[in-house]
Amino acid sequence: MTASGPVGSVGYGGTPQSERKLAPDLARGVMLLLIAMAYAGVYAGVAFGGRLPEGTSVADTVARFVVVLVLDNRAFPMFAVLYGYGLAWMVARRRRAGAADSEIRRLVRRRSLLLVAFGSVHALLVFPGEILASYGLAGLVLGWLLFRSDRALSRTIAVLVPCYVVTVTAAMVALAAAAPDVGGYAVPGYTTAADWSMRLSGVPFTPIFIAVAYPLLLLVVLGFRAGRSGLLDDPSRHRPLLIRIAVGGISISLLGALPAALIAIDAVRPGIVSTGALLALQVLTGVFGGAGYAAAFGLLALRLDARRDPITRAVSAVGQRSLTFYLFNSVLVAVVLHHDLLAVGDRVDSIGALAVATAVWLVALTVAAWMDRTGRPGPVDALLRRLVSGRRAHDQRAVDQPRT
Repeated sequence: MTASGPVGSVGYGGTPQSERKLAPDLARGVMLLLIAMAYAGVYAGVAFGGRLPEGTSVADTVARFVVVLVLDNRAFPMFAVLYGYGLAWMVARRRRAGAADSEIRRLVRRRSLLLVAFGSVHALLVFPGEILASYGLAGLVLGWLLFRSDRALSRTIAVLVPCYVVTVTAAMVALAAAAPDVGGYAVPGYTTAADWSMRLSGVPFTPIFIAVAYPLLLLVVLGFRAGRSGLLDDPSRHRPLLIRIAVGGISISLLGALPAALIAIDAVRPGIVSTGALLALQVLTGVFGGAGYAAAFGLLALRLDARRDPITRAVSAVGQRSLTFYLFNSVLVAVVLHHDLLAVGDRVDSIGALAVATAVWLVALTVAAWMDRTGRPGPVDALLRRLVSGRRAHDQRAVDQPRT
């Protein structure tokens, strides 16, 4: 992407507009709404793993049930799969252009380090549970697999699956033992030394925790595999497979999340170990949910690609600038909901938090549509590309970055 001004035929993320595919951009655009909703719930005290307080309205109870069933640990997996997809796409495209593997490895490594840096600043100043640094860590740990065979990817998946069954279950049992009856993870404030100490300690801890307690590495490798196959670049060619992934993945996701959704609204109250195991089931089946959602957007793109209406173009524009609007949404959600800022989160429950997230995303949609009309890149995406590629390559529009 260019630093300023119209980009002509060059798309965002360094990809020519003629080569951009609707499905990944559309998926990222909607995914950012889901992530904003997940973050908003934390500020409202209804984070994953906690139970609603007594006296909660029927509407809020239904909203919380639906969030755990279809949103919690589903947006994150879709984002992780798309992240891996974009890295695999970048490597393939650079290889086709004749770049040496050593140069591509340098770009992957540098981009991953910068994501860790961007995410660390975001974690310190805004949301300690953020995911950018985790994806950067995944790129550093798994980047070498981008230059290995499909068989190596399959072997890695086979190793990661049982490992995550163990680590996710252990983490969720610990969460069930530690979480209070009401609420869950609490975002530190800004006004005390203890607040900033918690924020600082979370910077190195959270990415490692997410990589172990949630199936991050598995999701990214699955994204590598999907990216090599071009599932979302040519949905028409892969339509039967995408249908199977969408239907099967979403169905398994719903069934796996149902017990945790019932726990969240206090319809059932199993023991600590059983609760942890059922929460782990929700997290692990989120792998199927994330893949299923991504496939569903690939199928949706088949219907929307030929004739893109203004809403489709606006959602796609958000997805093209996903790094910018991920941070934009997170900051606005924090400003509105955080108890040390506007503190709306102290006065709303599930429905109110979802409404705030939706309003923020609609603002992002409006800004992205304006950027698209005027040919402007997302500023944070542009900064990342410049830092990864170097100013000379950036100015010449010669280096392609993953479409994330």
